[in-house]
Amino acid sequence: MNKEQLIEYKKKLIQLTEEDSNQRDIYLSQLNNGKLKGPMLGIPSIDKPWLKYYNEKSINMSMPKMTCYDYLKECNKKYLDRTALSYFGRKITFEELFINIESTAKALKSLGLKENEVITISLPNIPEAVYLFYACSKIGVVANMVDPRSSEEDLKKYIEEVDSKLVIIVDSHFYKIKRLVDEEIVDKTVAVSPAESLPLALNLGYKAKEFVSSIKDSNKKIDYSCKVINWSSFINGGNNFMKSTEVEYVSNRPFVIEHTGGTTGSPKGVILTNENINAVALQSVLTGIDMKREHTWLDIMPTFIAYGVGMGLHLPLTIGMETILIPQFKAEEFDKLLLKHKPVHMVGVPSYWGTIINSKKMQKQNLSYMIAPTVGGDAMNIELEKAANAFLTTHGCSSKITKGYGMTEVCGGVVGTIDENNQLGSVGIPFVKINIAIFDPETQEELGYNQEGEVCITGPNTMLKYWDNEKATEDILKVHEDGTVWVHSGDIGYITNDGNLFITDRMKRLIIRYDGFKVFPSRIEKVISSYPAVESCKVIGIQDCNHSQGKLPKVHIVLKEEYREDEDIIIRELEKLCMEQLPEYMQPVAYQVRDIMPLTSVGKIDYLALEAEEIKVKTLTKNK
Repeated sequence: MNKEQLIEYKKKLIQLTEEDSNQRDIYLSQLNNGKLKGPMLGIPSIDKPWLKYYNEKSINMSMPKMTCYDYLKECNKKYLDRTALSYFGRKITFEELFINIESTAKALKSLGLKENEVITISLPNIPEAVYLFYACSKIGVVANMVDPRSSEEDLKKYIEEVDSKLVIIVDSHFYKIKRLVDEEIVDKTVAVSPAESLPLALNLGYKAKEFVSSIKDSNKKIDYSCKVINWSSFINGGNNFMKSTEVEYVSNRPFVIEHTGGTTGSPKGVILTNENINAVALQSVLTGIDMKREHTWLDIMPTFIAYGVGMGLHLPLTIGMETILIPQFKAEEFDKLLLKHKPVHMVGVPSYWGTIINSKKMQKQNLSYMIAPTVGGDAMNIELEKAANAFLTTHGCSSKITKGYGMTEVCGGVVGTIDENNQLGSVGIPFVKINIAIFDPETQEELGYNQEGEVCITGPNTMLKYWDNEKATEDILKVHEDGTVWVHSGDIGYITNDGNLFITDRMKRLIIRYDGFKVFPSRIEKVISSYPAVESCKVIGIQDCNHSQGKLPKVHIVLKEEYREDEDIIIRELEKLCMEQLPEYMQPVAYQVRDIMPLTSVGKIDYLALEAEEIKVKTLTKNK
């Protein structure tokens, strides 16, 4: 089949009805699992080899065309007495959850909010964040989710760019937006204490501690007024709202704005819909991982990241699990959380498992209660994956580390591993309604199996667009010749014959030398990480001092504690290892051992911060 014929064939595929498309996928599933015999084209996005892992029921399943609020209610209307949220020992049933969502919806409506208006929510994982999320879904208001740990300048930017007149922020960070209130950029602010939903004894203790803290730091003391109110006043303000809070369902309307992490450039606001979030939740269930209403879910991923709102919150609640909210997660205390809550399911980033493996508290623990210890949000190096799997096995867990892949622009998750096919280094197979293709970044031609190129995604998880950024939207959502809109991830990877996706690098991290040779940092990181003394590493490009253009690779390393006195010896051994395993043009020109790596707010190694260090050093050198 030549290029023109292939394009025409793809055009016919995207014109299929949902029913016909499902029938074709069932046929492909049977072709790939050997039940039927027939030809394949050798193109992953057409053959869809991953469908052999899905049954006919999953393939035929339609994605929920309703609001997130309605989907949550539909899933739990017969189980109102079961626990929905657990917060420092306080159990909140589904019945209480829906009552609180309605109270929150009334409070929002009483402020005069109209459909499609944007409000800013800047809260950690507390029950009030959950009530607000679903209340916005119910009344058709757009929730601009912002990390309260953002700088004062960033908070100002996130609030102003969406013209948000209502801001709901955790009280300890109110001081960051006080200027916006004083300058009347914001009309109304609700300052929320994390103690609002605590059990009474804990609440009183927290309030006393908070009072002492406010006396010590007058800058953080809040002067409440008609423009700045607390949560109780906000809720009480809705008591007299007697109209219906529910609005007519409108498909694909903006619902949530999540901000990209900025690890590959300036942060952008990603507009997601109710359908996006419902799709990621239901497709996660359809992977076949054992997820039941009777299970518990440890929620450490905040709602101000897409991964947290879709898979961390909406997924377990729509299944009906007891969801344990952790408002302030510290990686070094991950072991304490596991020991205390013994969750059946959890999601986190790979670095969290490094702390578990090295924890003395965990060495004699039985982890047989775990079903899906899940990681995503960042690449997991193979050595850590091996170590984590070995740790789980020796501690009674029957599962391997469950990996996933996604990005904010596709609502956090589109790929995941399953028990039948959890290959070392792979991030898994596409969700049942997701299609993935590998394209040549230069020619935009689709590549075959095991050929490396840009990972592109299409399916019901795809964002609407970036907020007020048409150019960036066009750069990532590209209409191909056959009419398909693909999300161009900027990640380099390949698909194997059995449908597994492997991510090998990011295009934006690509180091291009003066001679045009391309160096993939992950190739070097893989070699460095294989050395037993290395705890973590990250490769960045630094300026080539001997040429007018081009960069060369530098390795940043954190050594395991017991090896830190042998730094010089280890560097020499790493140099030797790289000489043996990497081509000459890929050799690192510098190694820097450091105590810790800079991390983003969600625990990824922040390579932009490492690059910024190099720029700062270079500037200081020039100024001498």
